[in-house]
Amino acid sequence: MVNPPTAPSRWGRQQEDAVHPSPPQKGLVGSLIDNVKTVAGTTLHIAQLALSETKPVQAAQSTLELGEHALHSLFEQIKDNTLARGASASPLVQASVKPLDDRKLLLEQIIVLLSTLPPDSPVGPVLQNAFIRVLWMDIPKPPATLIGPYQHRTADGSGNNVFSPDVGKADMPYARTVPPIHPVPRNLPDVDLVWDTLLKQDKFTPHPSGISPLLFSFAVLITHSIFQTNHDEPAYNETSSYLDLAPIYGNNEAEQKQVRLGENGLLHPDTIASRRLFLMTPAAVALAIVFARNHNWIAKKLVKVNENDVYQPWDQLDEAGKAKQDEDIFQKARMINCGHFVAVVFQDYIRAILAINRTTSTWSLVPTGEIKEAFQGALPRGTGNHVSAEFNILYRWHMATSKEDAAWLERLMHKHSKVPPEKMTPDDFRAAYESVAAELGDNPRRWTFNNLKRTGPDGEGPFRDDDIVKTLTDGTIWKAGAFKARGIPDIFAVIDKMGMVAARNTWQVESLNEFRRMLGLKEYTDFTEWNSDKDIARTARRLYKHVDNLELYPGLMAEQPKPSQEGSGLAPGYTISRAILSDAAALVRGDRFLTHDYNIATLTSYHFQDLQPDLDNGAFGGHICKLLFRLFPGHYTYDSVYALFPFTNPDTTRSILEKLNIEDRYTFTKPAHSPHWVKVTTYDGARHVLNRPQSFENVYGPALAEISGKDEESLITIFKNSTKGLSQQTFSETLDAVFFPSNFAQLALTRIGEMTKQHMQWCSWKYGKGDHLRVDVIGDVFVPVVSQYIADICGVPLKTKHNALGLWTPTQFFEVLSEIYSFVYLNFDPSVGFKLRDRVLKNARTIRLIIEGRLMQASGFIGQLGELVGDIKNLLMPGRGQGIVMSDHAREFYHRIIRTTDRPTPELAGLILIGAVRLVTCVSQAANVLDFYLKPEQEKNLKKVLQAAQRHTNIADDATLLHYVEEALRLQPAVYGTARRAMGDLLIKDGDKEHHVKKGQHVWVDMVWANLDADHFPKPNEVHENRDITRYTFNQKVSSLTNTRNESLNSTLVTGLIREAAQRDIKRADGSAGQLGRISAADDFCPAYVRAEGPPTAFPSSMDVMFTGQKNVVYGASEK
Repeated sequence: MVNPPTAPSRWGRQQEDAVHPSPPQKGLVGSLIDNVKTVAGTTLHIAQLALSETKPVQAAQSTLELGEHALHSLFEQIKDNTLARGASASPLVQASVKPLDDRKLLLEQIIVLLSTLPPDSPVGPVLQNAFIRVLWMDIPKPPATLIGPYQHRTADGSGNNVFSPDVGKADMPYARTVPPIHPVPRNLPDVDLVWDTLLKQDKFTPHPSGISPLLFSFAVLITHSIFQTNHDEPAYNETSSYLDLAPIYGNNEAEQKQVRLGENGLLHPDTIASRRLFLMTPAAVALAIVFARNHNWIAKKLVKVNENDVYQPWDQLDEAGKAKQDEDIFQKARMINCGHFVAVVFQDYIRAILAINRTTSTWSLVPTGEIKEAFQGALPRGTGNHVSAEFNILYRWHMATSKEDAAWLERLMHKHSKVPPEKMTPDDFRAAYESVAAELGDNPRRWTFNNLKRTGPDGEGPFRDDDIVKTLTDGTIWKAGAFKARGIPDIFAVIDKMGMVAARNTWQVESLNEFRRMLGLKEYTDFTEWNSDKDIARTARRLYKHVDNLELYPGLMAEQPKPSQEGSGLAPGYTISRAILSDAAALVRGDRFLTHDYNIATLTSYHFQDLQPDLDNGAFGGHICKLLFRLFPGHYTYDSVYALFPFTNPDTTRSILEKLNIEDRYTFTKPAHSPHWVKVTTYDGARHVLNRPQSFENVYGPALAEISGKDEESLITIFKNSTKGLSQQTFSETLDAVFFPSNFAQLALTRIGEMTKQHMQWCSWKYGKGDHLRVDVIGDVFVPVVSQYIADICGVPLKTKHNALGLWTPTQFFEVLSEIYSFVYLNFDPSVGFKLRDRVLKNARTIRLIIEGRLMQASGFIGQLGELVGDIKNLLMPGRGQGIVMSDHAREFYHRIIRTTDRPTPELAGLILIGAVRLVTCVSQAANVLDFYLKPEQEKNLKKVLQAAQRHTNIADDATLLHYVEEALRLQPAVYGTARRAMGDLLIKDGDKEHHVKKGQHVWVDMVWANLDADHFPKPNEVHENRDITRYTFNQKVSSLTNTRNESLNSTLVTGLIREAAQRDIKRADGSAGQLGRISAADDFCPAYVRAEGPPTAFPSSMDVMFTGQKNVVYGASEK
């Protein structure tokens, strides 16, 4: 059964909440006058958009491209005989390599020049060596990666460098970054004294950049992925040196086995491997739960998408097959999850650290890409990484702990030890840790934190979403502490003292100045350079006598922080600020799985696309919001700052957005769970809800109001408030007048049939012997035909070979309309909501204004614009003016509107746009009908469809074909259901069940199951072309443009599309090209379609079919 989606938070808003007094309504002519200037301005803008894509502009832009391949420069220097003279200082040493156009035969020209040099030429060997160096550097040596078993991470991190497998492996000693040279004074101060005088918090100081504690909780996940010191042998690191999410997956096979479910690559619900993490802040554990859930989301998606059909239904596998499939999915899901982890590091964490989040810049410091230089070759990457003791010290950011988190940790310690934190000894701390571990037990499926309860009768289920979201929200709202001397809370006293002892005695690390020298930083000559606070500097001088003696641990922790400013959001000590960037580059660039093996072979095409940053998501490319939206869609709205900018306090975020003058695009309300849904699954239940609009309100009103330009009041409400003349027409009656003339079915079938036939002829191509034809029936036929049909009746100028200056190509126009449809009806995924809204409102406004201009033309009013229209016409369509002159179909359409209604122009434009948007679903409907009948089990029914289509002798054949269309859409609907909101406390009779709904509660009408109701569709899983046509009414209402007589324009158009596509014997093309690529998405409430490029979309884009037959075909190019 299809699960009801979690209601988008925006649906929780009552329609009347958005209603404001509307201005007095004017008649059609009066409103036309008001819109002249707006339409004229938009026309000029359209002209500019069209002209920007013409060849002269493109040619001018191409001249701005700079740089060339190294061989170009080598060739010029060989010709000029200057390479030997300037070899050591050649610009090739610094030049970046650009791709070489090998069609210009430059390589061959160099060989010819080299071959013509005299044998005793002194420059010959230099030239030849330079040429050989370029060739040698093309291919990495030794190879960077191997295929087969090396494609996945090992449990202990070994084998990252395939030729030095122990680099970065767990249970290896820490590396040493800097050899200590400076003699260590014998009289180093006692660590208790150092703590009391330099580190112990004197007062809490909020972080100056407004960074939230959640950022530092995320830092805990980073540090626990790469640092886990062995308590018994502190020289050893128990985890790997890679960002492999070891806290979730474990450090070895045994730990990994405890968290794995053993079925299709899944983890046990909300289960993580690191017991130590439960000694950290609650938000750190909550973030770990987020990534554990993301793993399972990925694993399930791998099975659903099933690229290359590599996975089989679980219950059809034997034990060996199950083990193999489980292992493959698990390893891929882990790889992909680590990719998401690193994306958050660079798209959210580093951006906040560098204060990029205070700007609208989408730039981020991502060091994984290939960097080539002409003669130096590629900058190494994927060579492995091995963390050092110095960086273990550097990441101890205890001073950033919020007051609330410090208090929580104190309560935890008090529960497990009666010794005050500042007086705890290492033995006391170990005893407390063992007590915590004993309380957790040995079963990670039962581990809990912060007094939260797991669900499930056995206490091994997941945590409640509300609890995880509240923990994350607290971590966003609270104030993190500032980096400063005397800033570490008492709860960390024993941990920092143990760290100082380890740094001195076990690791024997270098001094602060020696560490700075390694980083290329100026060494301090005095304590006041290190910290300008006179008291801090004086104290350090008394403890260490000379700044060269200052130890690395207290030197880093008590160093003067950088100011909070552009480029410095973290504002830590100066040395930390520099070192963390170098370490981030080493961690990621050195990881083979984040460089060479970060590709579609190891991640799959679907997830490789999913990992790419979305620069238009409202967070300027931030990535953590994608996970929060994906895993908690019922809590976070697409514009919530708690999801988009969780590493900054909301008050700080508001201030930043206000300075950028974009705060009105975001919401600052704390996340809250959307209302509980009631799901209706029977035909009678669907009828009960959909036939009572007074009791069950359409939830799509606010979005419809936005796209129709009526933010202050929905169109439906405006129509309800009409009082006189033709304006007394209801919304549905006006829709009938606009789209459903008395002979609409005949007109639509004729027009769509002609267009489909043309495109089938243009786009089919012949292959092999005989009369074998092939075509992308969706991308080359259904999409352009439906787009052109809608554009023709609405008067939208499209870009074709006959009109190079149209506004959109047919494919682009389809994408525009499908995005508008998705924004209104399918906007369940908050991760795309922000950019979707921006694009949709911009494009919807453009289409509305074009429609308003057409209404002006049809009314005859446009002639009064005089010379202004002539200027616009000449600018937009020089020579012919195709965009100004309406087509015959558009003229007939708009003249009928003028005759049948006097609604004001803006209202009619909004209504026409809504109707056009409902028609765009013809593409997905036709695609699903054809896909359904091309299934092997529908072979007999396909023959009947072909017979009805090819016979086509009278209207009865079209009626028969229409029934086959409706049956296919019943069994494979293009839209799964629709949502309503109860206007009062109501009772819904849903077959044998009764639902008691409260006022404001959402109702999901599940048409997938209602279409299989045996009481209304006997033998519901079979195709029967003689069913009562009225039985399809509700399925049509959900996704189609229908009239008051329950007739569907979509069904008519789809019938025409299928009729012409089935004029020859047809079958699905072999391989993935012949598949629709349909998967379930957004909690399984609607289909999505996988594309060759980019993320899945709500509408299909491609499916190849093959034809046989003897019909004559005109071959030509497709117009897209």
